[in-house]
Amino acid sequence: MKKKVLGVASTSYHLMVFLFIKDAFLQDAQVDLVVTDKSPYLREIFESGRLLRYFHQVFFADARRIKNPYKSAIVTLAESFVYNPTTKAMLEPGSYCDLAAYDDLYFASPGVPDEIVKELIKTLIKKNRKLAMHRFEDGFASYTKPPVCAISTPLGQKLYKTFFGYDVTKQEKQLFLFEPALAEDNVADTPATGFTLLQIPKTKARIRLVTEQIKDILQFKSQSFSEKYMFLGQGTANGMQNPVTYRSLITEIASVVGHDNFVVKPHPRGEHDVFDTSIKLYRDTCPFELAVADGIMEDKVLISYYSTACVSGKLLFDSKCKIIFVYPLAGDSFNEKCDYEAYFSKLCDLYDNVYVARTREELFSLL
Repeated sequence: MKKKVLGVASTSYHLMVFLFIKDAFLQDAQVDLVVTDKSPYLREIFESGRLLRYFHQVFFADARRIKNPYKSAIVTLAESFVYNPTTKAMLEPGSYCDLAAYDDLYFASPGVPDEIVKELIKTLIKKNRKLAMHRFEDGFASYTKPPVCAISTPLGQKLYKTFFGYDVTKQEKQLFLFEPALAEDNVADTPATGFTLLQIPKTKARIRLVTEQIKDILQFKSQSFSEKYMFLGQGTANGMQNPVTYRSLITEIASVVGHDNFVVKPHPRGEHDVFDTSIKLYRDTCPFELAVADGIMEDKVLISYYSTACVSGKLLFDSKCKIIFVYPLAGDSFNEKCDYEAYFSKLCDLYDNVYVARTREELFSLL
């Protein structure tokens, strides 16, 4: 009998990573997929039916149907061991009854799993008290933020052991990463986290296959551009201490490389990425990773403070584009302090054409 596997994807990046895992490790399994409302375009993709070309069954989970994700201990206890109406509520009508007794659950979650994954876990453990859970990478955060056990409290873990004989610390042990060597010590120290780091293998054939699959599923067309230099804006949802430094460095780079040869890709949450007409903007509905997969970035120079989108093309598709991080030159701009020197150092050692500019002279030399 085939192993039954359920994956969860809340972004195009999750979907791409899970397609790599599916091809590398799950070719002999029956693989189902849950896509969520966290990325609005995933509903259209779910409704299109294109995912059914690659998965046995596909479900849609809507977090807005979860009335109260912050539940009392009594409600959590009842939903964990008796009946969970929340899972039924968040899934599209008809989906809940089709959830199988899965052998394995795969999801992306640096730190604590989100509310959709938590609800699925409660339901699936009841269906199969031998359910194995596996994390997979969600970009930069997965290498720097240690995973937290899906059932995080000692009391919860004890109750699952007592009532179900289910030891979550033994059933959730694997974190799949493209480059385990990049993981910070707090992630890689397996005795501390309880997780073993496994590498997602990338072959040229697998990269080509996943690229074809994701293009077919998403059906985005990337927007080409003639400029050689692209600056990827930084999310500023948490505000900035000094946006003047942030913007002035971007303006200075544009002057050095030439305004006709420079473009800014605003961050979706960026508040300071729009300039006067002298600096052009690149706006594209296509997920950036797919634009990289299309090959339009191979001869470009990508510059950012510490945008994870720059790295994703290297991790997934071995892109040859040049990347320059300039976060040391704007340390006063961000409320959040960038304390990932080990990560960036390893990244520069691991990949060609990745650099950190620590002085203006070094930056202009790299440009």
